[in-house]
Order: sequence, then C-alpha cells, then structure tokens
Amino acid sequence: MATLEDLQEPLDFYVYHLENRQDKAVAQTGLINHKVTDKRYAASTPGYTKLPCSMYFYYVRINSDGKLLVSHYFYPEGNPDDPKNPKDPNDWPGIKYDPDDPTDLKDLIRRLALNARPLTSDRPVRDLEPIGGNFKDMLWKRKSYIAFFLDEVNWKLHKLDDDNPSIIFITDPKDGLTGLENHTFFDALELSITMPIKNPGRGEPTVDERSAFVFINHMKADDNGRDLDEGDDPQKFQFKIIFKVSYADGTGDGMTVIFDPDGTNDGPPIGPP
Repeated sequence: MATLEDLQEPLDFYVYHLENRQDKAVAQTGLINHKVTDKRYAASTPGYTKLPCSMYFYYVRINSDGKLLVSHYFYPEGNPDDPKNPKDPNDWPGIKYDPDDPTDLKDLIRRLALNARPLTSDRPVRDLEPIGGNFKDMLWKRKSYIAFFLDEVNWKLHKLDDDNPSIIFITDPKDGLTGLENHTFFDALELSITMPIKNPGRGEPTVDERSAFVFINHMKADDNGRDLDEGDDPQKFQFKIIFKVSYADGTGDGMTVIFDPDGTNDGPPIGPP
C-alpha cells in the first residue's frame, strides 16, 4: 500500500485519507471494510467458489447536451445469441472469470456497452433493454457480476495503487442511512475496453479505450461468509467511484470527479449464481 511519502497528486492524498478514515471507523466496530479487489473466488476461498451466470451492467456517458446518462441492464448468460429469450435459469452457464486473461469479461462488457449506446437508423432497437437508470433502486438479488462502464475516452478510473482501487465502500451516513462495511463484493478487476469511434476522421484511429470496473457480488450476510437468508434484512451499501477527467487543453493532472451511488443486496440469492 502507498505511504504518504509516495503520493504526488492531490487526488492521491484524498483517496489515501478517505481509505484510512473508513478503515479506522469500521475497525472501531470490530469489523473490517474489505477492499473490493480482495480475492475470494480467485483464491478458491470456501463459500466463495460459485461462478456467476449473470451480470448487472451500468452504462454511463455524457450526452451531447451535457446531461449525464446512466442506464441499468441485467444480462443472463442463458442465451448469448438472443438475450431476449434466455434459457431456463437452471441451464445458465457460468461467465468465465480469469484475472490473468479477462478476455471473456472484456468481450461481454464491450457487447453490453455497444448495445447501450444511442440507437441509430442502422440500429433502431436494442438486443437488451434497460431495467432502470440514474443509479436509482439498484437492487441485487443474484450472485452475479456487477460492472460499471464509462463511455467517455477522457474519463479514467483512478486508483491510488493495487491495494486502493477506484471503488471504495463507504460507511459514513448519507441521506439519513449508513452503508455497511464491504463483506460481499470481491475479485474486482479494472479493465480497458476497446470501443469503436463514431465517424473517425480520415487517417485517424477507428477505436479507443474506455474504462470499466467489474467485481463479483457473492451475496454474503456477514464477514463469516454466510449467504443471505430469508430472515436477513436487505443490506444497503454505499460506495464512491473515483475518476480523473482530462482538461480540454490537455494540461495539468485533470479534475477529480466522484460518483457516489448505493445499492442493496436482497436475499436469499436467486439461483443459479
């Protein structure tokens, strides 16, 4: 983990102190606010070995009028050729997870991002329709992947180091509620997704790279690895997604922009994972 002596940028100082403040606050309760990059599935941890068969996908872009667009999607792996007609959930295959070669996850996120882009005369309908938007009512009922994709080339996810990722779970009060410490979201990967550029100029690149962040929601009730059950209350989580946004003239380190959505785990998990 970085030390204060390692830090060079104001954003790094902010993330460093935010992380430490959260860790200390949770430690006073005798709990641990685990980092989303901690390995559970990747480490074959008992109770965390179910491979997700679905993904909650959150697509974010800035429209030409300057307004923020956030669209929510749910993708089942049951019938990749026709997601409108998924197979019986009991027949859904797992979506491959390989942190050393995340090609399958990158391909899926790219496909979902292309589907979420604005419709055109050549593509008047989507293969998969949104289930919500604006980071409202983010309800998770399956052991699944959760992925955030930002369709802006000059917005990059910002992490302090490998131990301090771009998404931080927050236990501070917000809107009268206090988020829980992270005990269920793990195995996170920060990915660069190659996307086609609309109407590139002659001789200019036809693709560029966009930021995505994906992790596994293991739907755990507590730090002991127990699955959420019928008797458990829904669990509300709050988190910050940290970006660095480039200035128009290309100078400076850019500006820090932070999204602060929240979401709820409601169990018991619907099968399959």
